[in-house]
Amino acid sequence: MIPNKSNFKFQELTPITGVKPYVIRFWETEFPEIDPVSSEGGQKIYSRSDVEAILKIKKLLFEDKLSIPDAKKQMASGKVDISAVEVPDATSSHADLKHVLDSRPFILNTLQMIRDIKFKRNW
Repeated sequence: MIPNKSNFKFQELTPITGVKPYVIRFWETEFPEIDPVSSEGGQKIYSRSDVEAILKIKKLLFEDKLSIPDAKKQMASGKVDISAVEVPDATSSHADLKHVLDSRPFILNTLQMIRDIKFKRNW
């Protein structure tokens, strides 16, 4: 699901769309539907329609297995449905991070025990 906001930074696109940054950059050169604007600081800002276009292109190329020229034709027709496009689940990465943070005290204690053993045994 696309977050409920109107503008997105480049680094936000991969978690939202599941498409690698270099692929998005390439698609920008091939598909006029992806048309980010540059901020005053030179950073690319993508609109919600840009993100939807990326998801449509992803569906056409990765799921429907169309060639780039065929995908361009489909995009121009405007008849691409992205309701069934798989969007990565951002909550799973947050759950993984929470698990790591919860494990941190145990890991630190274990490392301290190893240091103590090394010191006592003069390794």
